[in-house]
Amino acid sequence: METHQLRYFLAVAQAGRFTQAARACNVSQPSLSVQIAKLEDELGGPLFERTRKGGKLTARGETFLPRAKTILEEMESAREDAKALSGLALGKVSLGCMPTTGAHLLPPILTVFRKAYPKIQIHLKEESSPGLAQDLEQGDLELALVDDAGLRPTLERQILLTEGLALAFPVRHPLSKKKGLALKQIIEEPFILMKPGHGFRQITLEYFQKAGLEPKVVFESGGIETVQALVSAGLGISLVPRMVANYPGVAYVDLVQPPASRTLYLSWKKRAKLSSAAEALRKVIMSSLERKPKL
Repeated sequence: METHQLRYFLAVAQAGRFTQAARACNVSQPSLSVQIAKLEDELGGPLFERTRKGGKLTARGETFLPRAKTILEEMESAREDAKALSGLALGKVSLGCMPTTGAHLLPPILTVFRKAYPKIQIHLKEESSPGLAQDLEQGDLELALVDDAGLRPTLERQILLTEGLALAFPVRHPLSKKKGLALKQIIEEPFILMKPGHGFRQITLEYFQKAGLEPKVVFESGGIETVQALVSAGLGISLVPRMVANYPGVAYVDLVQPPASRTLYLSWKKRAKLSSAAEALRKVIMSSLERKPKL
């Protein structure tokens, strides 16, 4: 049984005439008739009742018709899957992430992806969350890991995880041993903040603003590790994501009133069809983080 025989059979069944079916299939009528006859021999009997007006399906033909459609649909699906796999073999994908977040989340994810798709090239860009959102909108990135500061109405998103935020104190600070604190309890403390342009700065300031409070900022830094180094040196306190709460000389206390957290997302441009490589990476990222415990 050949693919073209199935196509010819379906064409005759649809047109009801061998001549019209041959024209639709771009073959001569004798060639089409020969192939239909071969198919009938293989299936053990006539599929059409030949008349002057054309070909009418026999009972055997009526029974075979849905099977023929299914076979061709499955073959087309298999062909598309093969094309996708071929694209994956030599594909490229551009991925953006925030520096600290990427350092903590991406290594195990990219290890899994590289094992599954060893020939796909990944272009990785580190940038602030708002910067990543802009790159997605402009088409410079296909996928990006962003936080709330990178959300845009022009972008699709899937939630990756939600993590708590913790107050970072010098270990000898009087409040460093508390199990939980209200924001108003630390409002007079010197505060160390990320520099303008960083997504976590926006998240921090919005958290204070919602509580009707304002931090007393004494230092600003472009890196969360530098922020924690300044805290460790006793120069102030800060608010940091739980995933980075492990700096020497720093004690971490939960904010319980109001509770503080941030959500991380995988984002891409709306109405933009992801490449095969990008779709494969999206699935690996989501499946990897679905198994990750809440921070």
